[in-house]
Amino acid sequence: MVNVRVKVMILGILLVLLMGLFVLKIVVISQKEWVLIEEKYFPVNGNKGSTGIKTGEVIDEKNRYPSCSMRFDNGRTYKVDCDQYLDFNVGEKVRIITVDNEYAKLRRK
Repeated sequence: MVNVRVKVMILGILLVLLMGLFVLKIVVISQKEWVLIEEKYFPVNGNKGSTGIKTGEVIDEKNRYPSCSMRFDNGRTYKVDCDQYLDFNVGEKVRIITVDNEYAKLRRK
């Protein structure tokens, strides 16, 4: 009888642990989302702001020191490191890993 109680307690603890890990995984997945790159913006010499390579749209016109940015299909535009994400293409599916101080870190599929 004691062995059955111990086994039931261990099984209960393992089920609670499994449910906790499942909830944690769902929360982590929701923060990292797959998105398509719709537009890439680069600073152009002699022009304030960053200019889109596909549409020619200018963003950050008031910014004196424009930076590279990307607009995604979720409607958000994030600044990115120009050198690190130079070879990412418009229409490519990427995952937004983190956003630190308005700078996004991306990962390819």
